[in-house]
Amino acid sequence: MSSRLKAGLLATALCALPLLSSAEARSALDERVDATLAKLDRAQLEALIVTHIPEMMQDPAAAGDAQHAAAWSPAMPEHGIAAITETDGTIGVGARIQDSRYESTAYPAALASAASWNPALLEALGRSVGRDARDRGFNILLSGGTNLTRDPRGGRNFEYLGEDPLLVGRLAGFYARGAQSNHILATIKHFALNDYETGRTQYDVSIPREAAMESDLLAFNIALRIGKPGAVMCAYNMVWGAYSCESKPLLTDILRRQWHYPGYVMSDWGAVHSTKKSAEAGLNQESGAEIDTAIGLGGTGMLQDTPLSAETTSRIAAAIKNGTLFAQAFYTPGQLASVVSDESLRAMARPILYGLFATGAEQPIEKKPVDRAEGYKTALEAAQQGIVLLRNEKSALPLSKSIRSIAVIGGHADKGVISGGGSPTVLPFGGNAIPQKGEQIMSQQVWDPSAPLTYMRRLAPQAAISFTEETDLPKAEQAAKSADAVVLFIAQWSTEGRDRATLSLTDAQNKLIAAIARANPNVTVVLETEGPVLMPWLDQVRAVVQAWYPGSAGGEAIAQILFGDVNPSGHLPLSFPLSENDLPRPALPVAPPLTEGRPASFQIAYDEGADVGYRWFARTDRKVLFPFGHGLSYTRFTYYHFVVKAERAPSASVTIRNDGDRDGCDVVQLYAEGQGIGRRLVGWQRVSVPAHQSRDVTIPVDLQTIARFSQSDNRWHVTPGSYQLRVAHSAAEEGLTSAILLKGTTIAGTEPRSE
Repeated sequence: MSSRLKAGLLATALCALPLLSSAEARSALDERVDATLAKLDRAQLEALIVTHIPEMMQDPAAAGDAQHAAAWSPAMPEHGIAAITETDGTIGVGARIQDSRYESTAYPAALASAASWNPALLEALGRSVGRDARDRGFNILLSGGTNLTRDPRGGRNFEYLGEDPLLVGRLAGFYARGAQSNHILATIKHFALNDYETGRTQYDVSIPREAAMESDLLAFNIALRIGKPGAVMCAYNMVWGAYSCESKPLLTDILRRQWHYPGYVMSDWGAVHSTKKSAEAGLNQESGAEIDTAIGLGGTGMLQDTPLSAETTSRIAAAIKNGTLFAQAFYTPGQLASVVSDESLRAMARPILYGLFATGAEQPIEKKPVDRAEGYKTALEAAQQGIVLLRNEKSALPLSKSIRSIAVIGGHADKGVISGGGSPTVLPFGGNAIPQKGEQIMSQQVWDPSAPLTYMRRLAPQAAISFTEETDLPKAEQAAKSADAVVLFIAQWSTEGRDRATLSLTDAQNKLIAAIARANPNVTVVLETEGPVLMPWLDQVRAVVQAWYPGSAGGEAIAQILFGDVNPSGHLPLSFPLSENDLPRPALPVAPPLTEGRPASFQIAYDEGADVGYRWFARTDRKVLFPFGHGLSYTRFTYYHFVVKAERAPSASVTIRNDGDRDGCDVVQLYAEGQGIGRRLVGWQRVSVPAHQSRDVTIPVDLQTIARFSQSDNRWHVTPGSYQLRVAHSAAEEGLTSAILLKGTTIAGTEPRSE
């Protein structure tokens, strides 16, 4: 093959961004990686396998204008490799300080976008966030939360995509695909089984290998095959007795040997505990190396070849004195040589080069202003599709624009909408609608300046729409009594680093809702929460809208839903339980105290196995408040003519009819059960149906979702026999059913997905 043809094939591969492309393109890419790798000296290899936090370096200016990046590594222009500049990108380009230079579009929380059940939307979101990141000068997007929601109290659930592996895997894959269309590298995280924030650096997950493969790991497997992200981020927690970033079963046996993943594994910040163990297990890159030694999370780090700032050095010395820093080894390049050989170091660096070259992330970046208008457009569409109408008694919604008066109460609806906290924090255009003290914003409540009250008044200019703070209960009750309708906003903040203690709202919020419901029979509650909450007041209100953390366009989207300019089409990506007692672990885990300056590990048994969320509730015959897949509309959909085909590629067809007077969009869900497995989502399709019209829908059956994984041969097996297929509006609905006879089938679980 000529060098010109190889170059052309490589260019084609980079434009299409497949990590698993055609054999010729893959060969050309491998040749480029090998040629570059052969030219790198040890110092350059070490620069590839370690990224640094510029703010903690002795000379932050060395990072240039990337001083507030999540992590950075210097450029190697002589080898055609741009500087590694990383940013969090789950809901937009992450910000670390309050500075107007770092303002960007805040997109809806990942869980909110997942409620759309729309892979095309997730791809558009990834494309938009990736474009924002590259325009801001970043080439690595730390995004793609792929952990399942095993507990609705998890503090980072808003960063993830729900409780079902097929839904989560597909959506995460399409998000990565969209992000990498910008010639940047996207990640998926946190690998694996990182479902709690409580004691996240201490707990050791106990779960049968087969059950893990059929749940959390299945989601990652699907996402990798669809999105082909350049990197996987290993997690803080332990799995099967070893830290995730030191787990040979996870990083080598499963990720490399079973799934044939060619990209690289980066650590989470502070997740490296041992150079030798991490390197031998399959870790390729230590992220933000300063964290591993500076805050005593247990890491020795892989190396420390960048001088630390005086402040950091002082903090480390104090930590050592206080006994809170128990890993005190600082590896210099010379010391590292005795731990990691040149050959091993080169092997560690190879997948990093592969990921960079395959995605085009090694190319120089031309910074430009973030496209605020396009970002807002995508954020608005995502918020519109993700808002879920949970309850609508007596057709309380949509509100009439000719209504005389509306009392809007609480939730800072006059200022903006709340967002989640921690590393995904975005500083929105216009700044924090409710300014907080301090420069650092990752631990602050950030309110996106998109006030629902403003947009409600725009949509219904003839109505008298008042606003009352929730803290003034007497005034709020009086406003409710004199209004024709009440819209009550309830906001609840959640953040990385801690789980929610309970699913309950605060006592004050529950009392407020009950009091307002007594004052006015026509109350709509709008929930801006990261996920499920208990609703002791549910029967006292007419309507409930789940708005999640809706982002920079959230206020406008909420108003459009309330007044019917947009017909709600969101469906729950996770179950809303009736009580914490109905969960697999009713009580949150409790992390043990430090022992001799070291955090003691403790075990969390995932006894529910692969039966996460709705599968658990069905298996244990527990009722729920709102089931997985639930979502109402301002129109009515009916299913009929349900036909299944048991061919080599089994599928189900159904006709959906819109019986109402409004155009609408529904999510047609296909479930299967039988041969020893409970109800499982095997496919779905989001479909728009004009008023009084019908659409025919065909949904392929994803056989891997009903197959059982066998550790003996590392393959998936569909048990032959009869299965019941069910097309329904939610996991709990009876819907339409039909039997299908399937032959025994073996699935490798490594085939590319072309969805």
